[in-house]
Amino acid sequence: MHKEYKRFLLKREISSLLKDLESNKKICKIFFTKIKLCRAIRYEHCGENWIRVKESGTQHTQTITYKYISHKRYRSKKRAKIGKTLHVTKYLFKTDSCMVSIEAYERALKGLYILTVPVNCSNLLQSLLQNGSMFEKYIESEVTEDPRYEQKYLALFGNPVKHPYNIYTIFKDLENRRLHKPQKVIFKEMKSADAVRIFLYDQYLLFSRYADETQKSENEVKSVYIQAFREEIKRTLAIMKSYEEIFDEDRHRRIYMHLNMLLDTTKTYHDLMLIYRKFSQLNRILQSPYITHLLENLKIKLAHEEHKIANYFSSREFSIILTQFHLFVKEKQHSYSNYESQLPFGYSARIKVHNRHSELLQAINFLEGCNDQKSYEKLQTGFEELLDFISIFESQINSDACKPLMKEVARLYKLLRKYERRNKYLLIMKMLQSHLDKKRHSKEIKYIKKIEEKLKHKQKKFDKVIFRRLNHFKESAI
Repeated sequence: MHKEYKRFLLKREISSLLKDLESNKKICKIFFTKIKLCRAIRYEHCGENWIRVKESGTQHTQTITYKYISHKRYRSKKRAKIGKTLHVTKYLFKTDSCMVSIEAYERALKGLYILTVPVNCSNLLQSLLQNGSMFEKYIESEVTEDPRYEQKYLALFGNPVKHPYNIYTIFKDLENRRLHKPQKVIFKEMKSADAVRIFLYDQYLLFSRYADETQKSENEVKSVYIQAFREEIKRTLAIMKSYEEIFDEDRHRRIYMHLNMLLDTTKTYHDLMLIYRKFSQLNRILQSPYITHLLENLKIKLAHEEHKIANYFSSREFSIILTQFHLFVKEKQHSYSNYESQLPFGYSARIKVHNRHSELLQAINFLEGCNDQKSYEKLQTGFEELLDFISIFESQINSDACKPLMKEVARLYKLLRKYERRNKYLLIMKMLQSHLDKKRHSKEIKYIKKIEEKLKHKQKKFDKVIFRRLNHFKESAI
């Protein structure tokens, strides 16, 4: 059977009309044992009937099959239920030769009323919104294409209108700093597209603020804002990559490319800062005039990069990129009104975590002992993106499975980051040795070689630890 009906959200005032339909009502209890994007199994108890309903596909391609079962089987399946039991009173009546139903939800969903009209009742559908029709004054909006009103998501997340919101009011509150964290207004029942746009809009405001502070601040503070700007760009790219299907493809690709350009503007500064910190650490031990001289040169280069980045932040190119990102997030026409964008955010976020987790497991499988530096770098990026996603939207995901996963992902990310930094330190050591004179800097060369050997030895041991931890991560997931 295919899904061939229209659904309308009704106002609470419809309850007065339902009193006249008492004779045609059925009291139902519904629970789900499987809820997937393209598949669901639910069990219904309506009157004297107990039914198992299987749904497959989404929206217009959905197929539904019904099977009558015993009361005993219904009760046994209740132990495996997902989410809450739905308590619904269904009112059935005929109008214009069409069988129409109104679902009146009770208990946690009290006040939610949904009208269902078969698509083949074309005359009724045309007259529904016309002045003077039976339902005209009771209809709030059509929710046929809004998956948040599907019963499986009602069981998981409750009533979508429980938290009414206006996305543009939220944008204003973020602009005026009445909201300090977008996560406070992003909730599980919200449309995925709206939740993502709210987060990205806050990121846009952060970019603007960090760029302004970089231009205004003294050199000592500039570094903090440049590094913060870089981190926020990375987080934004991770979220945009996860939710690319809700945006216009061409616009998304262009904006994603522009954000990567912004990330590249801070790369040289980031690498120089890493070298500067390592040289400073070495110099505290060696007190070498040569390294002191190198540090002075690095300071000049860092100051030059800071000045260059600050100038770029005041450039026309940066202003255009930021404006385009602003419009991309704020203007609704750049996001699709497809099934994925309308999903409850709590559900889509869980799917994203599951998909990213599966990708990481696949990447670990491809290692097969070939655990080279490039493979580790790709894995590190994957773990970082997953960690960012869970930490940003932890309360919206609200899944017990996420807590141990987050702990393990954080541990592996920390190990891979440590491994990457040691590799960079080894490159710095080689670079430094190539600039030292063997006769004049024998003391420094001797010490650096000693440190280099220790690092290489640690990396060999560490390599085995990482590979063991990655295999444990893979096996525990299986």
